[in-house]
Amino acid sequence: MLKPLAEKYGRDQDENTPGKLFTGILNRAHEKTGSQVVVLIDEYDAPLLDVLHDNVTLDEMRGVMQEFYQPLKANEAIIKFCFITGITKFSQLSIFSTLNNIKNVSLLPKFASICGFTDREVLEYFKDGISRMAERYKVSTEDMFARVKWMYDGYNFAGNSESVYNPFSLLNAVDDQMLKGYWFETGTPTFLIRQMKHFHTDITSLDKIEVPETSR
Repeated sequence: MLKPLAEKYGRDQDENTPGKLFTGILNRAHEKTGSQVVVLIDEYDAPLLDVLHDNVTLDEMRGVMQEFYQPLKANEAIIKFCFITGITKFSQLSIFSTLNNIKNVSLLPKFASICGFTDREVLEYFKDGISRMAERYKVSTEDMFARVKWMYDGYNFAGNSESVYNPFSLLNAVDDQMLKGYWFETGTPTFLIRQMKHFHTDITSLDKIEVPETSR
């Protein structure tokens, strides 16, 4: 993943680990542009989740990931902004133990709508597409909006904050002009399923359980 950036900004011979290469890229990008660097990392935990129940491989992978992320702390003076996404809380995987400058914004009200489309955005940006869907389903545009909302709305990340639509599902629905369960068809949560198998979880025992904030 770092190779294209190394080709663009250069690479020193002693940068023989992911962390050292990452450090070099951050500093050279800063030096060549004269600007601070923005770091965007998606699904940071994917390599760890793949080996979560293989203790030997997990320890090795954790070591690699810790070394890779250390530059975020060491070079914070040249980093303007860093945004990291994943499906697990970073403290649980112990790869950010050397970082104390990362803030978990997952459940903060002011960030509750950044990972999906709000009602206003759907009405503003998808009006034409949903109107065409209404013609296909032979219903009014208002009824089609209601169906789309029922199908893809409902994600709420912070108490009484605004709920959001699943972006992947909504985009596909408007493009295909069909109401389908797109997310589950393409993104089955295998990590969750493996966890349930590992701990012999009875799925029926999870019905109507309320989980307090302290259990995050």
